[in-house]
Amino acid sequence: MNIDVVIVTYNRLDKLKKTLQCYENQTQTFRNLIVVNNHSTDGTSEYLKEWSKKETPFGKHIITTNENLGGAGGFYTGQKKAMTMQPDWVFIADDDAYPEPDMMQRFCEFTEGNDISRYAAICAAVYNPDSTLDVSHRSRYEVRQGKYFTWNSSTEEDYQKPFFKIDFLSYVGSFLNVNALKKVGLVNPKFFIYNDDSEHSLRLRKYGELICVPTIKIVHDVKKVGQVNYQVTDDDVLVTWGDYYTNRNEMYMFKKHIHSLAKYRFKTALKRHLKGKEETEYDKIKWIAYRDAWLGKLGRHSVYQPGWSIRKSDLKK
Repeated sequence: MNIDVVIVTYNRLDKLKKTLQCYENQTQTFRNLIVVNNHSTDGTSEYLKEWSKKETPFGKHIITTNENLGGAGGFYTGQKKAMTMQPDWVFIADDDAYPEPDMMQRFCEFTEGNDISRYAAICAAVYNPDSTLDVSHRSRYEVRQGKYFTWNSSTEEDYQKPFFKIDFLSYVGSFLNVNALKKVGLVNPKFFIYNDDSEHSLRLRKYGELICVPTIKIVHDVKKVGQVNYQVTDDDVLVTWGDYYTNRNEMYMFKKHIHSLAKYRFKTALKRHLKGKEETEYDKIKWIAYRDAWLGKLGRHSVYQPGWSIRKSDLKK
């Protein structure tokens, strides 16, 4: 079985070094490792140039982009490269995700004992650096009356099973079936960042089941110092650039896959906008995001660039 790994990195050289070592230390190797250097400026390019000369049990392919394409653009670039090499499975992860030494071995053991043709994706269990489970990466959803949406994380009880079905996967430690990718396509690079893997999940589910196998493990090294609307931030921040992409891409995803839900949310937001009821800075950004999604305006926004935010202190000036 041919497995090719895709990692996207941006200005996290210390974490990238640790990640690459984890892949080198796998008890069972894979075929190729594709590193997409998303226009890093912290010495990543120089390090990867030297690392490429290192002898490893897998092939190495380094792609350096001319600009920061965001997570979605980076993963699209890596998936596209992998597909040219005709693998059976493409494994996806960030530069801050560290596979356990036996991750590949556990995946292969599972595939040898099960009919894997029915699966569009097989996902690892995601752990925090303190060894606790992060159940948010594997989730399910429910839509009631065509307009009420509930996003449910997996439960700790799920991880007591040999495997369990999910609706949404994150790109932290997921094996994607190439036959599914051929049918439903690659990740949408125009999402730029956030919810790109969620939208891809809904397309992948049209091919086959998405499952998580708890014996396959990966550690996600994310430091959370406070969170506002999905963004790691501080108490002074009211809204960030990420809030725009999160809302825009989610609305676009719903418009494409759960239209009744998208229609209800958009009409509700439009009524609030026309009545001037966007009371907070977040409400204002949310409306702009919904409008752009409804009109199909994707890609990297000219205003909401990485680092953009509105702070409480800004409004007091």
